[in-house]
Amino acid sequence: MPPEIRVEGLSVWYDRHHALKQVSLEVAPGEVLALIGPSGCGKSTFLRTLNRLLEEGGRARISGRVFLGDADIYDAAADIPDLRRRVGMVFQAPNPFPFSIFDNVAYGPRLQGVTDRQALRRIVERSLQQAALWDEVRGKLRRSALTLSGGQQQRLCIARALAVEPEVLLMDEPTASLDPMSTTKIEELVAALRGRYTIVMVTHNLRQAARISDRTAFFAEGTLIEVGPTRQMFTAPLDPRTEQYLTGRYES
Repeated sequence: MPPEIRVEGLSVWYDRHHALKQVSLEVAPGEVLALIGPSGCGKSTFLRTLNRLLEEGGRARISGRVFLGDADIYDAAADIPDLRRRVGMVFQAPNPFPFSIFDNVAYGPRLQGVTDRQALRRIVERSLQQAALWDEVRGKLRRSALTLSGGQQQRLCIARALAVEPEVLLMDEPTASLDPMSTTKIEELVAALRGRYTIVMVTHNLRQAARISDRTAFFAEGTLIEVGPTRQMFTAPLDPRTEQYLTGRYES
């Protein structure tokens, strides 16, 4: 089976700052890949290249190629709205729209032209079930999403991303602002989604990476230092810099 994502020689500059340096990496369909490394090492920058979100600010200069399946997403003919549907994004801080719970999840399908009320309800219910939130909100769909707890809001954002049936889900430290109980629920959710979606997740929590990822990629100073099966990375890393980071001895 070909890789879901293939990155070849990817480099990113912010003005004169060389943020990513010749990164090449493959992500298999259905796997969970954790991105780890010290702050400022390029993890989030890399994540945002995978759905071209990095271009939104207008500051980044990008070279290299990123394939989703067989298509180069940086090709001039690439359909950006379709790319954003196929590659969903969940951010560090929950960012529900100031709408009802129902309208948050239905937002993407409506943009795609789904107007039938029953079809929308089926999509909303399915997405909330996938995000392990349905049982908590099934009688409250008309309430504002902003009334939910932080952990519930983050799962709602995941449901919103899943509603358009993406192939890939990008997560940028999705539990960083959550309490331990909410963090556990998100980790259980990621485990439940494994295999159905390809998930690439930035995390500073090494134990979290060890618990939920199939493979781990270690970044430092804009460079991909090492990538491999998580168990191997955490027990017998190949690069001494990886071992230094995992044991708290890494100095950038």
